[in-house]
Amino acid sequence: MEYMPAVWFVAIPLLAACSDNNLTAPNAATLSSLPPAASHSAHHERPFGGRCDTELTISPPLLGDAPNILRLHIEYVCQLAHLGRTTAIVEQIVTFTGATTAIASNTTVYTAANGDQLFVSWTGTATSSGPDNTFSGPETITGGTGRFAGASGSTWVSGTASFTTMTGQFASVGTINY
Repeated sequence: MEYMPAVWFVAIPLLAACSDNNLTAPNAATLSSLPPAASHSAHHERPFGGRCDTELTISPPLLGDAPNILRLHIEYVCQLAHLGRTTAIVEQIVTFTGATTAIASNTTVYTAANGDQLFVSWTGTATSSGPDNTFSGPETITGGTGRFAGASGSTWVSGTASFTTMTGQFASVGTINY
């Protein structure tokens, strides 16, 4: 069976409405009874994730920061599904909840090589053993630009960071709708 484009499903009722030899356009009632056209912007759930390498810099505290707050400037270079080689710069807030535990959060704008951007927010927990830290938590996709306009979804992020080398890495696994 040969594929019939969606336009034929719209054209056939229009032609039938005009077939009375009067060659008149269809009226509003005829048009309102047509099925909606298929949307080309339909979002589809797809597997999403990848790996990022990071460089860390400790940022100065802001006026009014509590003593248990640490601010980090983090630059990412990533390889992510649907974006390819991607970069990001984030400002992360780390709130120490104990001697070796913390909660961290940031918003990220991943920028693909073609300029499309993906917006996400992340909040997770971190545990330190000296200068080395492990962290994990959910990342929520909140939109984007280009093909990611209106994107949604989530991933699980887990990784490590070292305050000796001021580097880190993380992996994410989840789904994206765009």
